[in-house]
Amino acid sequence: MKVAMVIPPYRYGADPTQWITVPPQGYGGIQWVVATLMDGLLEAGCEILLLGAPGSPAQEGVTVSAAVETDEIHTAVEAFGPDIVHDHSNTAALPAGNLRPIVSTHHLNGAPERHTNGVYLSRAQRSAAGSSSAPVIRLPVNPARYHFQEEKDDYLLFLGRVSAHKGVREAAAFAHAADVPLTVAGPAWEKDYLEALLADFPHTVRYVGEVGGSARTRLIAHARAQLVLSQPWGGPFGGRWIEPGATVVSEAAVSGTPVIATDNGCLPEIVPGVGTILPAGQITPGDAKQVLASLPAAQAVRETAVDRWGHHTVARQYLAVYNRAVSGEAWT
Repeated sequence: MKVAMVIPPYRYGADPTQWITVPPQGYGGIQWVVATLMDGLLEAGCEILLLGAPGSPAQEGVTVSAAVETDEIHTAVEAFGPDIVHDHSNTAALPAGNLRPIVSTHHLNGAPERHTNGVYLSRAQRSAAGSSSAPVIRLPVNPARYHFQEEKDDYLLFLGRVSAHKGVREAAAFAHAADVPLTVAGPAWEKDYLEALLADFPHTVRYVGEVGGSARTRLIAHARAQLVLSQPWGGPFGGRWIEPGATVVSEAAVSGTPVIATDNGCLPEIVPGVGTILPAGQITPGDAKQVLASLPAAQAVRETAVDRWGHHTVARQYLAVYNRAVSGEAWT
């Protein structure tokens, strides 16, 4: 099958000629999802046109387009002649009036711009978007892209955007209660939030900035646990924040690193079996130590992750959805 994969084009750093690639140079949730899904689709024999990520590494079976404007994307799609267009941009980069079959994965909170032939990352995200029957396909993970580590180092990890809705302060409070250092890795666009975090937890938090490549996978693999303490407030677009898919959960789990999470959004759907859901309320030192002591073993966590979210499994699920759309079926 020929697949045109459309992602939102985002600049990388201060250089106006550079774009976040697939896979991303550092932070880039959608780009990681697409890279991993492409792994599975390529192994299934698909041919892919990648749009919205100029400069992405070349690989057999993938054509990387330089197009970033919608009219350029439209031209590139028509020249490629795909069987299906898979949109990851919430229509932001999708040409209007495209007559080819389209499937749209929603990566955000709230309702998508395009309801027809949508795919959601979790039941919580789907419900918040006002749908009850559209497919739910979890975020994929390719174990070959990660490092498995059974013996862990003595630190906890927060990986992601350093913002209130991601629960970084709550992660620091848990680590402080557990008397275990917390490494925080990710972009910090709200400088006041980061400065307050470091001031309030000076002996607990080590901020390492945005980390990519092998340094990132090692950081994930060696952590005792990954903290995903998502909060329902303070989201980037206002309103209630509902964690949609949580790439960091599958990444940690496939590395053998268990997850400690809140019950926000998708997390109670995916964390059981690879970690624990943290009870609401203040965590005492005794509670924190008990949570750490009760986490599942590294090998069991990895096996669960591969079974649930392996890139082959998720690619097969998407191919089934593609075929529904290509056959003329429509759903909301």
